[in-house]
Amino acid sequence: MKRFRLAMALLTLAALAGAIPLLVRRAAAEHFDIVLRAQSGRQLVEAAMDTTPPIGGVNPRPVLRLKADDPIHITWKLKSGFPHGTMKAVTVHFFVVREREAGQKPVPDPAGPAGIMDNRFVMDFAPKAAAAGSLNFTLSEPGSYLVRVQSEDTHQEHDHEHFSAIDIVIP
Repeated sequence: MKRFRLAMALLTLAALAGAIPLLVRRAAAEHFDIVLRAQSGRQLVEAAMDTTPPIGGVNPRPVLRLKADDPIHITWKLKSGFPHGTMKAVTVHFFVVREREAGQKPVPDPAGPAGIMDNRFVMDFAPKAAAAGSLNFTLSEPGSYLVRVQSEDTHQEHDHEHFSAIDIVIP
């Protein structure tokens, strides 16, 4: 009987230990869930949500390697995961910008000379509200490009911003 109780106690501890990371992840749920996809032909890469700070986030960016003028199809979805009310006046910013090298951390200014596409809009995000977009385009010049969708104007309230990003490399 003692062995049975000991075994049950150990199983309970093991179950609790396994549940702790899950509870921590749920407690640390983010304000936005963002999925960004880039596809060309049969190649598909997908990036999930990351946060800044730190500059450039913590997750390595997936890379889509193409030839010049290959068609590129981008889709993205940004969904509120904030259950405590409506986040007011959130800017959703989507852009494509040339970068020095794939994976670079400082984000080049999409409004500057490296900018290829730059689009933003402002909306209120009620719990579970979402915004989505898609775009078809080509890139003619060899180089590295950053495709990124991000939240803006939530840093004051939430101490960080959310984004998803993919690198495109054309040799």
